[in-house]
Amino acid sequence: MYDVIVIGGGPGGYPCAIRCAQYGLKVALVESCEIGGVCLNRGCIPTKALFSVSAELEKPGFRSIEKNVSYNWEKILNEIKTDVVIRLRNGVNFLLKQNGIEVIRGEARIRDNNCVQAGEREIAAKNIVIATGATPCTPEICRTSDRTLTSDDLWKMEKLPESIAVVGGGVIGCEFASILNRFGVKVTVYEMQENLIPGGEEEITGLLRKYLEKRGISILTGRRIESIDEIQQEKILVTVGRKANIPDTGSISLPLEKGAVSTDPFMKAGAENIYAVGDVNGKFQYAYVATREGETAALNIAGRNVSMDYSNIPSAVFTDPEMSFCGMTEKEAMSRGIQVKVGRFPHAALGKASSQKKADGMVKVVARQDSGEILGIHMIGTGSTELVSFSALAISRGMKTEDIEKVLFCHPTYAEGIMEAVEDVSKKSVHLPPRKS
Repeated sequence: MYDVIVIGGGPGGYPCAIRCAQYGLKVALVESCEIGGVCLNRGCIPTKALFSVSAELEKPGFRSIEKNVSYNWEKILNEIKTDVVIRLRNGVNFLLKQNGIEVIRGEARIRDNNCVQAGEREIAAKNIVIATGATPCTPEICRTSDRTLTSDDLWKMEKLPESIAVVGGGVIGCEFASILNRFGVKVTVYEMQENLIPGGEEEITGLLRKYLEKRGISILTGRRIESIDEIQQEKILVTVGRKANIPDTGSISLPLEKGAVSTDPFMKAGAENIYAVGDVNGKFQYAYVATREGETAALNIAGRNVSMDYSNIPSAVFTDPEMSFCGMTEKEAMSRGIQVKVGRFPHAALGKASSQKKADGMVKVVARQDSGEILGIHMIGTGSTELVSFSALAISRGMKTEDIEKVLFCHPTYAEGIMEAVEDVSKKSVHLPPRKS
């Protein structure tokens, strides 16, 4: 009998399995597809590789440089697959082997609280961790059209279309809109809500719209698609969300909420020895949240009694330009009755941004009016996705604006945008003109 069976080898499952092995537990991992899950094989990793490739196609920022670029779409996809995805997947398989984890191939079915069937094999375990991820949702009106693609299908596309409609202006939709636009595809984004990236800091997402439109992307918000005939573009990329992959659970009745497996803060799914981590529990569909949930489940299986902390989860968005969010938005803080003061600093006034001709961007800091405690840091512009981890650290540690003001920031760097925005909270930014009272 195994101590733990992990169902699913994605960013929630394989770290959970490795953590359990590190605590001396006997572990098996069941996977029906590729180790690494959607994140490594069709999501985070290959998409960011494609984002990097697309950046190579941009016109030089400096007028004194001329650049002629050509590309082969099929070769790009093959290079990403072989040089990036397969190499990393092999690395994960190596780690699983080195940690003594048995990888079992097959579709998993939970027979009871202590038994999982993988193909023809039945495996007994004291604990079961469900880490089966999620798949893209496709609205009914789009299902019968041969023009329709999901983010998974993009990797099978033999050539790029001349035009594409991106249905859904959330994170995935805006990222692919940015990438495809750089490749010369005529992109139109349809979003049902009034703003792109619903739930994000509206001042920042408003700038995103401005920058995307400046790059030639058409944005149609407040637009619900009633019929596929309304969409004239050659292809339709549907990015309206993902639904949980709930495995066959046999006689076990898992608690469900909004189509996902409901879990407590210890990642338990109803029964004492059943856990669910990652997209399948529907809380936050981020790979790094899945990893932390998997590690939390492993800690609890090992008897550590640790709860998952969902406060101040950072978000990195690989659009053109990049964005990041962490903590409360100004609107959210005010809706909670919190009096706030706000600081802003534009990239146009930032030395590093000017030196690289990357002036599109801004940092916005939301702080408590009374204490100066930082509640949120939201950014758009080059460097945002790297700097968001600093944002998470500052907010999770309850840092105040006066604490950040004591930190020395190297010059010239994009991080100085945070420093200047923090100083602007108190109207003390050196590189902004005085505010009028």
